[in-house]
Amino acid sequence: MQHVPQPTARQLLRRHAASFATALVALTALLLALYARRQVPALSARDASAGTIAEALLLSVPFTAALTIPMAVFVAVLHEFARLRTDGTLAAARRQRRGVRRLVGPVIAAAIGVAALTLASNTVLLPRANERLAALLAGRPASATRSERSDREMTIGELRAAERVARAEARANAAPQALAIAAVYEVEVQKKYALAAACVVLALAGMAVSLRVPHGGRGGAGLVIGASGTVFGAYYALIMTGEALAERLVVSPVVGMWGANALLLGAALLVLSRRRASVEPVGDPTVAIGG
Repeated sequence: MQHVPQPTARQLLRRHAASFATALVALTALLLALYARRQVPALSARDASAGTIAEALLLSVPFTAALTIPMAVFVAVLHEFARLRTDGTLAAARRQRRGVRRLVGPVIAAAIGVAALTLASNTVLLPRANERLAALLAGRPASATRSERSDREMTIGELRAAERVARAEARANAAPQALAIAAVYEVEVQKKYALAAACVVLALAGMAVSLRVPHGGRGGAGLVIGASGTVFGAYYALIMTGEALAERLVVSPVVGMWGANALLLGAALLVLSRRRASVEPVGDPTVAIGG
């Protein structure tokens, strides 16, 4: 049996980092191009300077990245694990005690690190960038202040404070509209956390998809593009549906914003557990997906 050398944790992380960076730049550039196609004509119609247009596009990067970072994690993990499967590294790891675990551990740790950075961006950088972007799009000077800001322009602390005020008004005046306003603030809080956690969930989903493909299958661009389009479409459709239902008080904000993560995580774990059972021979518990 041919010996397949196993990559070190550093080599794995370097490869994943390269795939992640490539996917992040490509996906962010694509969404920014779509955003620019909508906004640049409107800014140009107001005789906005090139500097103002460039600033608007720069300020749109944080909210775009909030979506593309989890997407890039999925693409990178799917691509790299498909490579490990195709070149025989994964099969060789299954024959070693805790071999697959050594491949999975660094990737999950990296996904957790990316999730932490995403959360910091979503809770600190994103609200301020959105506030400045709203001012540019409305044609207000940077020094102008407003009595009210939208939920997407508030930090976690500001959202919590606004939610308490709305709930207090609802209790004092029995106003259903105030409850709906409170739900909007809570939805935005949960969304910031849920999108960050999606980095870890989508990393597991990427592993599940790549491991689900038969050994004779190809792990090329077709797999990455097809699986990415399917998973992203389903995930963000669930996110948007959950947000709409939560803001209408049909479900709680927690259920609305975390439901997509829960469903995707459950599906990924189910696939991984079935794959483990299918490759684990009787009497040899070391040859397994979790091995």
